[in-house]
Amino acid sequence: MPHSHAEESLGANPGDAALNPADSVAMGVPASSAPMDRPKTGTGLFRALRHRAFRLLFVAFLINQTGFWISHISLQGLMVELTNNDTRLNGLLFFTLFLPAFVLAPAAGLAADRFDRKRIVLCCYAGVAITTAFLAACTATGVITPPLLLAIAFAMGITFAFSGPASMAIAANAVTLEDLPSAVSLQSAANNLTRVAGPLLAAPLLATGRFEYSFAIYFLAAAVAGFLTLAMKISRHVPDDDETGIVERLTAGYRHAQDRHPAIPALATVAVLSFFGVSHTVLMPAFAQVVLGNQDYFVLLVAATGIGAMLGALVTGIVKSPPTLERATLSMTAYGVVLAIFAGTSNLTVALVTQFVIGFFYFTIMTSLQTLIQQIVDEGKRGRVMSLFQVAWAGLVPFGSLAMGYLADPIGTPATLRIAALICVGYGGVVSLATRLRKDATHASGTAAESVEHGG
Repeated sequence: MPHSHAEESLGANPGDAALNPADSVAMGVPASSAPMDRPKTGTGLFRALRHRAFRLLFVAFLINQTGFWISHISLQGLMVELTNNDTRLNGLLFFTLFLPAFVLAPAAGLAADRFDRKRIVLCCYAGVAITTAFLAACTATGVITPPLLLAIAFAMGITFAFSGPASMAIAANAVTLEDLPSAVSLQSAANNLTRVAGPLLAAPLLATGRFEYSFAIYFLAAAVAGFLTLAMKISRHVPDDDETGIVERLTAGYRHAQDRHPAIPALATVAVLSFFGVSHTVLMPAFAQVVLGNQDYFVLLVAATGIGAMLGALVTGIVKSPPTLERATLSMTAYGVVLAIFAGTSNLTVALVTQFVIGFFYFTIMTSLQTLIQQIVDEGKRGRVMSLFQVAWAGLVPFGSLAMGYLADPIGTPATLRIAALICVGYGGVVSLATRLRKDATHASGTAAESVEHGG
């Protein structure tokens, strides 16, 4: 199994690597160590499933994420019931749930590069099982309060923070390089399939107020996922031994991301989309009740977003051309336009259609950028770089959610959504233009150099 998935490597040929990520020599892998009979790079969406380890990981992920979405929707529903749909406390719930992903991501990435990634994932599943069992018991007995719910959400967030980099890295360890795009796309598709199924399964539990059943389902899902992960057989990652201090290792991970262009611009795009785009979901319950006139529409909106996101992840896995930053930022501009349309409607059909399109663009962007980053980093730095991805993705959601929740209180939900949409449109347009200009300049420079070389 290859241990270096780099698209642009120091001392490599970035142009060749960008055209053919499966070319070991272009990626900076010595020709003597490159596999002689590497399969031709394929674009089949389901190629990753031919690896038994990934099949087990995929099923475990599918089961666990179904439980997560049932629980996640129920967490919001429970907070709505406990606080009479206070947008500030809903924002605070997101903040406490995802804050650990921001604070602990560097340590989680370091752990993924220094310790057994499979064992980390197993410990996180155990942590989820314990916290959800406690939450189910507190809810069933009626002792749950908003402060206690926030504390439990924070504990759950700690397990999510450490599982993120390890689970993303272990997915890359479970397949070969040419099947990595398939693996990333399938995981994203599974996440969004469960994003549809989870809310629909949770709907009757929310309608009857039986939130404890939702949390009990997540407990069982985490336990089953843990047993499936335990059955995986993958080569244990051997950490680098050239760095000793914690600060040095963390710094090396960031420097590695800087050296692997366009990792940093890709991470920045993820960060802006998460803060101003993804965080708008915190306002969905309020939007359903205040703008659409029925709080129960919240579940339908989440399901519509999930269906679009699942399609986006699948399309990304099928597309033959490699992911690029330019296409991702253009999609981000389109995302912002559709979010603005959603903010201005009070029609349920229009709201569902726009959330479907929002979900499509969201996971098209996230899946393509994660694939891009996974392909251009070295195995020994993968955990640390993916921890930066986690900070940009999940780590900024609590701050965006908190800001949107508090901003919506004085100016209203639609106005808050319009501001977020405008920022997404502006950022996507500026970065896509800058990327195009840089590409044109690089091409012109290369053409001029070639002309001089040939005496032209």
